Amino acid sequence: MTLTKALTVVTLAALAAGCQFAGPAPAARDAPSRSEPVAGTTTAPPATVPPDKVLAAREGTLGGHTFNVEIVQLLRRERFVNLTFTATVTKDGGGLGWQVHNAFAAVPSQNPTVDGVFLVDVKNAKKHLVALDSEGRCVCSRIEALFLKQDQKAVFSATFAAPPADVGSVDVHIPNVGTLANVPIS
Repeated sequence: MTLTKALTVVTLAALAAGCQFAGPAPAARDAPSRSEPVAGTTTAPPATVPPDKVLAAREGTLGGHTFNVEIVQLLRRERFVNLTFTATVTKDGGGLGWQVHNAFAAVPSQNPTVDGVFLVDVKNAKKHLVALDSEGRCVCSRIEALFLKQDQKAVFSATFAAPPADVGSVDVHIPNVGTLANVPIS
């Protein structure tokens, strides 16, 4: 079996098992590195390749690095809403790159996630926090040893309880970025 066929089989098996890869493909290196851009998830639906349409975008700055956050999907699925957003470094502050770590977390943690993101239903004056699974973990991306350099992108996701069906848009608050107003729910 060729290396390409073996990688294809492994990739298909991982996809069938519900695994995901969020972020750019790692580059070949002489030694293993912990600075490859990879954002995993706990129990959130897979953050697949983001759609081409950007629903909202805003720039943020943290630790000398400038990055652009784009909301690429806000999808209603029965009683839930799934958010997918990307972060791309637009100005590298040097070193290993921007260490995303707790940038999108509600509270700094050794095992950071994007649980600091929340939705605001302006029509009904309700704040929607990231959903929790049966073990109390957020249904969202977790961030492990994620460093992004200039022009590198990572994909993140989070799941929320859906606002009522008559609510067609919400405000999305992302820590260290701010609030992106009136983002349409599809």
